[in-house]
Parts: sequence; structure tokens; C-alpha cells
Amino acid sequence: MNATLLSPFIGTIHPIEEAPDPVFAMKMLGDGFFVTPSSGEVVSPVDGEITYVAPTKHGIRIAADDGAKITLHIGTNSGELNGEGFTLFVETGAKVKTGDKLMTFSPDLLRANPKTTDACLVLVEEIPEGKSVKLTATGKVELLAPVAVIE
Repeated sequence: MNATLLSPFIGTIHPIEEAPDPVFAMKMLGDGFFVTPSSGEVVSPVDGEITYVAPTKHGIRIAADDGAKITLHIGTNSGELNGEGFTLFVETGAKVKTGDKLMTFSPDLLRANPKTTDACLVLVEEIPEGKSVKLTATGKVELLAPVAVIE
């Protein structure tokens, strides 16, 4: 498992504990971080294979070549939009390299809907016992900036 995590988003980074949904904040689906987006571009933070794409287009899971399982979840409650505002560039089974474009989405649509938030989450599943995701970046982040480590 790669010890350094890269941001698949442009925006402002936050600790996962501050996520606007308790399921994410309590790390029920994995440890990680979230970004308040200033752009709707999403790129792969790792080399790997797409193992899941949500039918509503708001989530992608990647099995990284180094063994990590990473879920990118765009917005909270965003599945209720039924794919509106999301454009996918990958499908399940696709091989991806770091920096490949995975999707675009509309941050404005997420912000305008009273049921959704624009929190873009990066969740790492199955982190070894005794380890956690620790942020190494604060404030504004760019695509593929190193933002956290697993230690």
C-alpha cells in the first residue's frame, strides 16, 4: 500500500472527521480526507483498475496496483441526483494510470441542491491495524498534489 496519497481534486482539503455526513466522518467506509472542490475535474490518484462505478455516477472504486482500495465519492447524498451533472470517462474493468481523467461533475449543482453537499471524499479501505491517514497538506490543493500519508 502506497504511503503517500495524492489529491484527485482541486480545492480545499479537510480532515475526514469534518465530513458533513457522519458515515464518512466516523470512518465507517474507510479513512481518508475530503476536498471542497473549486473545479469539477476528477483524476485517478493511483495506477490501478476501476472495480466499481456507481450507477448514479457519483462514486468510483479503484484497486491500486500497490494493493490499496480507494473510493472516490463525489458529494454527499449525491446519488439522489441520479447521475445529473456527472460525466464518466471510465467504466468497471478499465485500467487507469495516475492522472487519467475519471469524470467531471458540477460543483454548482451539488451546492444548489438542498439535499447534497459538495464534499469530495477520498476513502482508503482496509488500512493495516494501527495505521491511519494523516494529512500533510492544508488549505488549497491542486490535482495530484501529495496531501496525506498512511502511517
